[in-house]
Amino acid sequence: MVKVKSMTDLVNIAVAAQVLLVHRLNTDSKSIFYIPFPAYDSLAIYYCETEETFKGKYFLFNRFTGEVQVSESYVNDSKFIVIPIVDVIEQEFLPKDFMEKYYIKKKSKKKKEERLEEVKVSVS
Repeated sequence: MVKVKSMTDLVNIAVAAQVLLVHRLNTDSKSIFYIPFPAYDSLAIYYCETEETFKGKYFLFNRFTGEVQVSESYVNDSKFIVIPIVDVIEQEFLPKDFMEKYYIKKKSKKKKEERLEEVKVSVS
């Protein structure tokens, strides 16, 4: 697992590695963008987190300036390398212990009812 500083860094890795596809996984608290990349006999996963809801379906990498933009639609322009963003519903690349920190633990209804009973008993 390799965390990069920004989305621009992640796009630069995608372009350099010629892996022109970025995965997006939305969690309760953040969006995680990642690129699985085969490295020797294992797998390296480069990723970046964003706090805000991320709009867009494509990254546009300008071949001449190195600038990275986000677009809702495909752009047919030879000055851009177009990198699709794929929304992931299920995945097994990211380790479970890594993902647990991004999901808010939801308390079961039964536990809530038990606590309510405890409160009623202590008030009586």
